[in-house]
Amino acid sequence: MHQYLAAYETHKSAAHEAFTMLKTWYDRVVYRVPGMDTVIRLAWRLECGRTVEEAAANEYLYRWRLAIRDFDQCGGGNGAVSVFGAPHTLGL
Repeated sequence: MHQYLAAYETHKSAAHEAFTMLKTWYDRVVYRVPGMDTVIRLAWRLECGRTVEEAAANEYLYRWRLAIRDFDQCGGGNGAVSVFGAPHTLGL
């Protein structure tokens, strides 16, 4: 975890910029997902050479991958969206 926190310290400002950008792509609250903090995950993407825009886009896609599951892996709802919900209602 140390390397991720170091990346956050290095890219703190840009990671928060990426998070602000990500929030504009949502039509609802950006919920926390289990595991690593979103801004730290964005900082790690920046550390790996992504731009602010690419880091935000990767996070958006990551959250869609969490949201969309095979039908037999989902319970409740419309049968195609996990408990994490979809980033945007477009596409549902």
